[in-house]
Amino acid sequence: MSPESSAHSALALQRLLSWTSPAFPIGAFSYSGGLEAAIDVDLVRDRDTLEDWCRFHLRSGAAIQDGWAVHAAMTCEDLPALNSLSLALRQTRETRQELALLGDAFAKVMTTVWALDLAPELRERRADKSYPVLFGLAARQFEIEPVAAVLAFLHAWLANQVSVACRVIPLGQTDGQRIMHAFEIPLLDAANAILTEHPDAHTPPLSAGLVADWCSVAHETQYSRLFRS
Repeated sequence: MSPESSAHSALALQRLLSWTSPAFPIGAFSYSGGLEAAIDVDLVRDRDTLEDWCRFHLRSGAAIQDGWAVHAAMTCEDLPALNSLSLALRQTRETRQELALLGDAFAKVMTTVWALDLAPELRERRADKSYPVLFGLAARQFEIEPVAAVLAFLHAWLANQVSVACRVIPLGQTDGQRIMHAFEIPLLDAANAILTEHPDAHTPPLSAGLVADWCSVAHETQYSRLFRS
């Protein structure tokens, strides 16, 4: 690897670390993606059941659809259409709202600090913006490798799910890190699968997350809750 390529890779890594850091001000920590409700009804109650929950979402749930949207944004020419499609893939009000609120917060920071160039239709303040689409757009603008961008996004998603479980089950911090370690290869496999099996920016992978959708609906009226989705 040439010194120029090495420097570019190192800079790309720094940017991905910044965008997925808990310190990045988009409020991702306040959302659970339905996991809080799954814990409330005892579908997720320990490390093993949390692993099952996360593996399902990586294989055929919201995580693989969002990872696809990140990659699609790096190749698609009609970003407003992709943005609408990504938001439409959400089956419940709160998870769609989560995607849009995170996207709006991400857009504000990225346009202010990193001078992210948005499509005219996405510059409107009232326009809902899909978080994974904007993440992919940022990676595209800064010429970050697709597999690295998708992997970073999925890693941040997994870390958020583990954080939710640590606070709500509660799951021990050490068990949380055991999950992060156990998913090193599955996350990479999922990222590569998105690039190779779902390369079409117009054809998203279908979700089979009916139970997760039910949990999200139940969460809207859950008596006691810490998270917004």
